[in-house]
Amino acid sequence: MTINLRSLFKDIDRRYGITYTYRRLKRRTRRSFLCLIIITIIIFYLFVKWTPHEVTYKNINYDRCLQNRLEQFSRDQEEMNTIFNHDPIQYGEIVSLPFTGNGYLGLSLSSQSHIQLLTDIRSQFISTGYSPIVHISSDTWEASSVTLLQMKQGLVKRIQCYKLSQERSAHVTQSLYVHRQRPSLIVQDIEITNPSEHTLDLGLLQKKEISKTDVQQLDEQDVRFDSSTDSYLMTTNQISTRQNNPIIYVIITNKLLSNTNVKPGSLEKQTVLTVVKFSSPLSKASIANETYLNEWKVKLQKQAKDDMANALSTSSVRLLKEHVNTWSSIWQSGFRMSRSLAPSAMNGDVINRTLYYVLCSTPSPIYEFNIDESKRNELNQSLFQMEQCYESHSTLIGEKLWISPGDDLAVSQLANLWRSTLSRKGCFTLMRSGADGVLQSMLLSIGGASS
Repeated sequence: MTINLRSLFKDIDRRYGITYTYRRLKRRTRRSFLCLIIITIIIFYLFVKWTPHEVTYKNINYDRCLQNRLEQFSRDQEEMNTIFNHDPIQYGEIVSLPFTGNGYLGLSLSSQSHIQLLTDIRSQFISTGYSPIVHISSDTWEASSVTLLQMKQGLVKRIQCYKLSQERSAHVTQSLYVHRQRPSLIVQDIEITNPSEHTLDLGLLQKKEISKTDVQQLDEQDVRFDSSTDSYLMTTNQISTRQNNPIIYVIITNKLLSNTNVKPGSLEKQTVLTVVKFSSPLSKASIANETYLNEWKVKLQKQAKDDMANALSTSSVRLLKEHVNTWSSIWQSGFRMSRSLAPSAMNGDVINRTLYYVLCSTPSPIYEFNIDESKRNELNQSLFQMEQCYESHSTLIGEKLWISPGDDLAVSQLANLWRSTLSRKGCFTLMRSGADGVLQSMLLSIGGASS
């Protein structure tokens, strides 16, 4: 008897649906495999996106020189008290304006920045149109650079490296600050180190003129001081506020040579001191009186000369120590929190940067040399009056309060927004003391309730 196997299998398939079951399992397996591939791709994408990458310096020339210079600041960076901005910006860095100020004056290391006057904490900055900052460059050697915002010390730094040979790189460190205890003083320290066997030729560019059309120059003269061999330029100018009230201001600053040649194996240091004195907003009618105008000119010029003479009698090391110690006293509580990898998360460096910019726009009269002792005690007492500050929702949810300022004016606008917000929430008395009270108010507002 002949068995037709083909017919037999067809009969079994009709009874038990083997072919159908096999095809269904095959389709399910294919579908499951496809889903597994898609899920694996998504997980890998999220892992790559949210995993912190080790910062590499492959886009930076002469990275060894920069990394060696930055090692001393690595701990402050980890604690979110210092921000690095390489040129070009590296992965993970937050772009931050290299701004410094003391509540009376402000400016940044940006080439577009000018000295800003703050005549009243409720007003915006008034640009003088002048910058004393020395910008350093070389036509011979290619440079790589990084800018540091040292929020705990109230300093802005720029480090530049110049590769002079395969083994050796020269480096330039610039430190800029607006002095906390001396309200009229701006300091730029420059240190050039050339360990190579080549001479380092550098250009020093310092603007000599005011780049604003609405500034009227009243006087210009060279001045000298007994304690310095440098030559200084004193200019007296007039500018109007946004309310059309005239302001008279005097600027005295070093006159530097346009270039320097640093010999092999040598170190060169320079300090650029700038003093700025300005009047309160005056009326147009009073300025029209020439005698009144001359009285203001003579008064401000004398004050500026006295302040410069006082600064010149103090070493650059002492000036820096005064400033840093005062800033550290104000910066009692930098904000530190675990870093979040979520794209929209608020991290400690952003919070500290905002605190820093607002403090740069706020005077600290408690620490100033020329304040009356009874006034100092009165301001210190206001630091204990925080019962009504801050009883509202946390300011962490207010996006506008944490924006990154793109220029000096934006720093002023950010500070005014914070002061307005805190004043409305009962912190006005606490903020009367200056930077200390403002910092306490901001920290209370982050928690969202008074302690």
